[in-house]
Amino acid sequence: MGFLKKIFGGKNDGEKSKDGTTIYKYEERTDYEPPAPMEYVEEIIAHFETVFPGRTSSVFHEIVSDIIHIDVNIMEPTEKEPFWVLYTNGMSDLPMTIPNEILAGLNDHYDRAEVMMFLPASWELTQESVKDENNYWPIRLMKQMARFPHQYNSWLGYGHTIPNYQDYEPYADGTGLNGVVLYQLKEEISVIRAKDGNKIQTYFLIPLYKEEMDYKLEHGMDALMERLSELGNEVLMLNANRRNTCK
Repeated sequence: MGFLKKIFGGKNDGEKSKDGTTIYKYEERTDYEPPAPMEYVEEIIAHFETVFPGRTSSVFHEIVSDIIHIDVNIMEPTEKEPFWVLYTNGMSDLPMTIPNEILAGLNDHYDRAEVMMFLPASWELTQESVKDENNYWPIRLMKQMARFPHQYNSWLGYGHTIPNYQDYEPYADGTGLNGVVLYQLKEEISVIRAKDGNKIQTYFLIPLYKEEMDYKLEHGMDALMERLSELGNEVLMLNANRRNTCK
């Protein structure tokens, strides 16, 4: 994976989108070290069990890891909240690389993060069903995003958009979605206060179509979210074949 990816944040090469945000390009690191220990795993699990109580949980454990070990925790649907809650564990074990010019403008802790998603209750998430890429790709996406900032000496934050490879390849045969934007839910869900004083920002992944990413680059995050709000619950509840709001 020596290809370049685009994201907002990190090393500035001077290119800007029409909404005024700087565009950055990255090459993959080659100086990998043994994975960091999973320092916050118990605190992260406790946080999600508090904000989404009464759910049965399981974990997709990562078998082979490089710079960090990423697990994806699965919380089953309930009668009151009929959707799956997925979140990563391990991304926050290492701080992200935030550029000094960005860091100077932040008044809080933003260098440690995890990512999360909601899937409809009908989504197949058994060990057997996820052998099908059409079921597994949200988990793959979460693991890719959790590894991205450490893999590219970069960072992720609210409003960052990342295409699936340079050619905007669909995530699976059963979907046309081919990129993602980072969003945040209300603070009691999205901010984890660790015992050591660090704050772990939990970013919500919203898969997008290329036209929606292009629209965000031209008009900004607020304008994109206004378009996405036309979808109702599908803004946050993944629908692999939802309507393209910027077609």
